[in-house]
Amino acid sequence: MKRTSYPRSVTRSLKVATVVSIATAGLLLAAMEQGRTLRASRALRELPSTARAVLRIDTRALDRTPAARTLVEAFVAEEQLSEIQTICGLDPLAALSEATIWVRGPEDQPLQSIGLMLRGRAADAATLAKCHRLLVETRGGSIVRLEGPSGPVVASRDGRSAIAVLDDRTIVTGSVTTVTEVMAVQRGLSPALLERPRMATLWPRVNAGASIAAALEPPEHWKAALERVAKLGEEASPVQGLQTVGLSVESGSAQTVVVYIDVDDADLAAQDAAVIRAWAASPPKSVQPPWADVLRSARVQVRERTVVVRFDVSSLAAAR
Repeated sequence: MKRTSYPRSVTRSLKVATVVSIATAGLLLAAMEQGRTLRASRALRELPSTARAVLRIDTRALDRTPAARTLVEAFVAEEQLSEIQTICGLDPLAALSEATIWVRGPEDQPLQSIGLMLRGRAADAATLAKCHRLLVETRGGSIVRLEGPSGPVVASRDGRSAIAVLDDRTIVTGSVTTVTEVMAVQRGLSPALLERPRMATLWPRVNAGASIAAALEPPEHWKAALERVAKLGEEASPVQGLQTVGLSVESGSAQTVVVYIDVDDADLAAQDAAVIRAWAASPPKSVQPPWADVLRSARVQVRERTVVVRFDVSSLAAAR
């Protein structure tokens, strides 16, 4: 076979073009990965360090994620969604791209108030703010404008419901304290959730690629109480040595919900896993259908000091 020879200048140009193409591809992949990392950890930068529990719902992914849709329908009252649709003239799940809910409070009052951050998809921030005003007025309240060090806030006169616009697609609502705290975080005047090491470690793990993500870091004086509450009958508690709990539903998942239980050490993780496996084999009588079916589906793994439990939630949808 006759070989074709190229001038040195052409060969050199081909080599340079190949190197440039590989470098460009590498930069694009790095940029995409950086973007995913930033999105996965966004709540850590936006929410205050006083947040004890965080729940994020990617409403865009619900239609293609049956497991996430099932959880939303199981825990969110249809009446609440219908009220918003009737009063505001918009479907909350279709109007939003993302909803983040958190519970905040100091160490001695960790459940002091609840915050809600909404990002619009079919609705902009002005439309969402108008909906908030209509809901307050429908319930017999009225709103006033308050000027604070972090910016203006619109609130009900009793101060229990406030709202602020963060950008053209995003609003935050909750008590006046809750809303102004988020605004202070945005302006660098208050510490963000990123400064809480355990939450900073857990949140990207449960949130990356998820349509629903949740994380809880209970205060120290709650942990013993949670161990008792989690007991069913005379069985041992499955959360001995609890540090944090996370939940994740991967986008596109048909039926699987993953729960992460971080505890003090590997020995406690093994003990807690054994309790959960025992419950899955024979659910306690206090667990009623369809939740007993969910518990039976549990698949348990131990990763050092983390118990990872996968549940099949399809029985919840079948029971509706």
